[in-house]
Amino acid sequence: MYQIALKMLFGDKAKFLTLVVGLTFSVMLLTQQGSIFCGLMLRTASNIFETGAPIWVVDPKATSFNDVVDMKLSEVLRVRSVQGVKWAVPLALHSAIAQSDEGDTGVAQVIGVDDQTLIGLPKGMTKGRYEDINQPGAVIIAKGRSERYGSPQVGDYFELNDQRVRVVGMLETQKSFSPFPIMYTTLNKVQQFFPEKKRPVSFILVKNEASISPEKLIQKIQTETGLHAYGLWDFVFLTMKFWAANTGIPINLGINVLMVIIIGTVISAQTLYAFMLDNTRQFGTFKAIGIENKTLAGMVLFQSAIVGIIGHGIGSGVISFLGLINPPNSQLAFYTPPQLIGITFVLVCGFCLLAAVLSIIKVLRIDPAIVFRG
Repeated sequence: MYQIALKMLFGDKAKFLTLVVGLTFSVMLLTQQGSIFCGLMLRTASNIFETGAPIWVVDPKATSFNDVVDMKLSEVLRVRSVQGVKWAVPLALHSAIAQSDEGDTGVAQVIGVDDQTLIGLPKGMTKGRYEDINQPGAVIIAKGRSERYGSPQVGDYFELNDQRVRVVGMLETQKSFSPFPIMYTTLNKVQQFFPEKKRPVSFILVKNEASISPEKLIQKIQTETGLHAYGLWDFVFLTMKFWAANTGIPINLGINVLMVIIIGTVISAQTLYAFMLDNTRQFGTFKAIGIENKTLAGMVLFQSAIVGIIGHGIGSGVISFLGLINPPNSQLAFYTPPQLIGITFVLVCGFCLLAAVLSIIKVLRIDPAIVFRG
């Protein structure tokens, strides 16, 4: 019977294509909206990924990478004293006013790394040398949004918090969700640029010894210092949660997704129902020759599943391909994780199941006598 169901489905090419196209566009819209959301959320944590530190220690009142409470330098020594810590280094994050000699002015984020180890500096230096960051007044700037203060190049000077600084390197970094340009320097110079800061440390980056797992060390740090410690992904999700709770991104994209679900359900249900109406006589014939209702219901479910699988495969495949050809640092934040493909598949199954139920109700109500009517 399932072979007959396939012949019925593929025999009406117009209805079959309408079903597949409708589901394909629904899947494409769902996956596209979800990919944009995932891409934006990943950009909120781009700075965390680029440090590569497995453990982040922050003040207990800090809620994310972008909502931090500064700490004293002495806290770094306390964390280093915890048994199982391989290394612990400070990282500073402050905002400053940057101004070019031509008068272009903008707010910039200044990240200060440990003077000796330079842990916290991202990979991806395109111009200059990392070690030059230790020169007096030296900063390394990340490409992107630096036009706010004149787009300085290596060797150029500009003012940062009314102090003269020189660009010694350029970094190709991941795009950040924050609209402000980013520059890197050493913690010692951060204290010079921000003399009013009595608590210069924003984060403490920690690496565990091989003899202890990150999870156990996190517990030890919290118990012995009273500070909060997070694994890399825990801190990433904490930052994502902060941005999701304090911006309209989830609500706006959620409304779009809800509309797509409604439209996809209506299109698939209406088209599949119309398909069943066009095949009323065939189903009536099956009932007349004694085919049980559960078999007819199985045929409808089977047809609906085939359409859903094909539509989902094409739709998710197109969006995944577009994600692959999208440049990593383009203006479009776009990331399609495998989990998103699974979620859209479940939603498509819901579309098709509802459409199948409506169609099954119609099929079960068919009077077999319809076969003998003119």
